[in-house]
Amino acid sequence: MKTIFVACGTGGVTSKNVAMKLEKFLRENKIDCKIDTCKVIEVPSKVKTYHPDLVVAATRLPADLEVPSVSSSALLTGVGIDKVYKEILEKLQ
Repeated sequence: MKTIFVACGTGGVTSKNVAMKLEKFLRENKIDCKIDTCKVIEVPSKVKTYHPDLVVAATRLPADLEVPSVSSSALLTGVGIDKVYKEILEKLQ
């Protein structure tokens, strides 16, 4: 099972919206995952504690994360969404 954190500025509506779209996409691609949402400011400590497989962020992440990360803006706008989904699949493989 893959663990993914979806982060936005407040850990609220934006990250939950992205998480729902991502969960649906990953289910369709038969990837078993656990997705949790959080604030961007929480990402470094969550990465150190939980060692997720991927961080997906709606805003800029702090530098030097120890795990792969992806920008989620395409999941919000729909522009370039196929490229982002491909990148997510590659990073989870």
